[in-house]
Amino acid sequence: MTSHNSITSSLIKLAFIFMISTGIVILILDNYLPKSRHLKFPRSIHDVKLLHETLVGHGGGGFHVVICFVTVFIYLQSFAIPGSVMLSVLGGALWGSWKALFLVCLCSSTGATICNFLSFYFGRVISKKVTPFLPNWFINVASPHLSVDASVFFWATLIGVGPLSFIHVKSGETIHMLSETDNFTFFTFQNVLTMGLIAVAALIPVIFKEVFEKKFKNDNVIDKAGSQNWNKVK
Repeated sequence: MTSHNSITSSLIKLAFIFMISTGIVILILDNYLPKSRHLKFPRSIHDVKLLHETLVGHGGGGFHVVICFVTVFIYLQSFAIPGSVMLSVLGGALWGSWKALFLVCLCSSTGATICNFLSFYFGRVISKKVTPFLPNWFINVASPHLSVDASVFFWATLIGVGPLSFIHVKSGETIHMLSETDNFTFFTFQNVLTMGLIAVAALIPVIFKEVFEKKFKNDNVIDKAGSQNWNKVK
């Protein structure tokens, strides 16, 4: 099979999976969500506020809303479709920071892993021809072709998306609090402390990387010096 035929075959299979997945998402949303003109995918903070008010008016963040949120989030991540940031903000508005953070991290890692599998089975040829536009897309698509284990990829994504996702869901929680009271203050001791801890957590991988790189260089220097001394003895 030629390279052109391989790409065509992979694209057809991906398009089929995409259409089936889209149909499932539409079916779930149509059955679980109320009919309202404000029920559209949020593209701005204003849309998030309207959608939040609509969902709260129809029972809030109940089980049906959770199912729809998880379905759409995983769908976006699986096919590298932009929009998960606004969903993270909406999640924070509906369920608060920590519950939303758990959902967002779980959905992000699950969707990214599905994207990883899709790339492994259908995107090997395409990934050699096409460069994704965003770095996180590249990681999801390229990692299976770089022999990154799927379980390692899942847990690394689950932990890695935490700091930025917390900022998104905290923004959503702020929207909810602003709608509940006129005396809301963002810069509380708890918020500042939490953001500080998140910032420190985000720096941990960088610190470990520098430590391991320095250790690796020192080990190489020691091995090289030992080898030279051994050669002199001989």
